[in-house]
Amino acid sequence: MRRVIATTPRVLIIGLAALCLAATASAQPTQSTQKVATGAPKVKAMQLKGVVVAVKGNHLVTRMLPSNEYRLFITKPGQTATIDGTVTPMTNLAPGTVLTASVAIMETPVVDRTVETLTGTVWHAGPTTVILTLANGENRQYDVPAGMKFNVDGSMKEAMELRPGMKVTATKVVESPRMELSTDSVITGTTKS
Repeated sequence: MRRVIATTPRVLIIGLAALCLAATASAQPTQSTQKVATGAPKVKAMQLKGVVVAVKGNHLVTRMLPSNEYRLFITKPGQTATIDGTVTPMTNLAPGTVLTASVAIMETPVVDRTVETLTGTVWHAGPTTVILTLANGENRQYDVPAGMKFNVDGSMKEAMELRPGMKVTATKVVESPRMELSTDSVITGTTKS
């Protein structure tokens, strides 16, 4: 009986802590991120030729032809090349092997779109600042960019149209454009005689 009484306060404290964390989490904005393709991919094809100088693990040093410039390549785990008609792991290439790589580089324009949604009750509103009371009772101040609108019971309002007590939902969309690169290569080779 003594053991049950001693552990009961711990269980209550843990339960209260979990409830506090849940309330804090519900007051936070919800956020989702997605990748959206914004254009057709562009493919560039090239051919590289070189002589294997050294191989250690997934590092491959070659002397490029015809420039004689030395280059370090890091190969993918398990990557192979067809040498004299035999499929060979890149990690097993011998110095002196002449390699030819047909490489296709695909560039795809994409946008990383982050959508953040926040719900609260207006405590104060100004032309460039809104203070919202969140679900946990905490007041938070937000800077409002020009042209941003708030959803108030289905109608869209600007910051200056907000009044204390209005329940609002605000959605912020941030888009970051970038180029996504992917490569595909076919590597063949011959051993020097």
